[in-house]
Amino acid sequence: MADDMPVAVDDDLQELIDELMNAGPEDEADDREVEEISATALSEATEYLEDPDPPSPEQVGWAEGAVISAQSAADNMASYALDLRRALAVFAGTGRPEEAVLRKNVAWADARRAEAVEIASAARRLLEKELRCMAARDHPVIPELAALITAMRDSTKSLVLQDSGGDAVRSRKVGLLDSAIKFEDAVVGKMTALKEKLTRGAAAFAGEEEIVQALNKHAATAEAEIAESQAFSAVLLADANRAAIPVVVVQKRPAPETETETEEEPPRQRRRTGDAGDSAAQD
Repeated sequence: MADDMPVAVDDDLQELIDELMNAGPEDEADDREVEEISATALSEATEYLEDPDPPSPEQVGWAEGAVISAQSAADNMASYALDLRRALAVFAGTGRPEEAVLRKNVAWADARRAEAVEIASAARRLLEKELRCMAARDHPVIPELAALITAMRDSTKSLVLQDSGGDAVRSRKVGLLDSAIKFEDAVVGKMTALKEKLTRGAAAFAGEEEIVQALNKHAATAEAEIAESQAFSAVLLADANRAAIPVVVVQKRPAPETETETEEEPPRQRRRTGDAGDSAAQD
């Protein structure tokens, strides 16, 4: 087949055409799998958008991933369709088998690209819905998480006030403080991501002043939460260091060689005349 290819077909197009003309059942199965994935994603996006409740964390996570993956798929399909059209332009009107195969694949690529664009758009709308719901709340942190942070800090504050006690108690306290510090580090990470999302969201809603103000206010709250968490972490770290270092009481005791018996003090020698440094040098 390659011998009777038009001159306009370069090596890249030749490879693409050969691949399409020799496609078998496995390739068709791969195409169907792509179609099923797109259909499932579109169905999920529609279901999430129609849900009257605020988007759940799982739905938001899906949307954040879908925006990236769907946009990437749309870009890839656009590039693929462009290559197919280049090849089709060579065979258009020839009536050759390649023309029919290329037309079929152009239509397939265009359909998949359109679906990917629709999925990315739906995911963005879901993220926009989340931001609008956040703007309507009194606090940027969901009540369940806020309650968990408060409970953990109250528990940890009581731990800081406890006496370190013996080695076993001290070891347990150090372990608990270490866990509390890791928890506060996780809070800082979560609040930092939240602040960045709120700041980006405020910029995206330019022109909707009420939403912009609410999101900026929530971003400031997240910033304050970060500062509080970092300050509390510093207190915990200092207490953990104190608890980890036991207080050692040093008692003066006789040298080992004099523990069992006391030797008489040797007679004091007459002090030599001359400089002490010279005497040491002579010894």
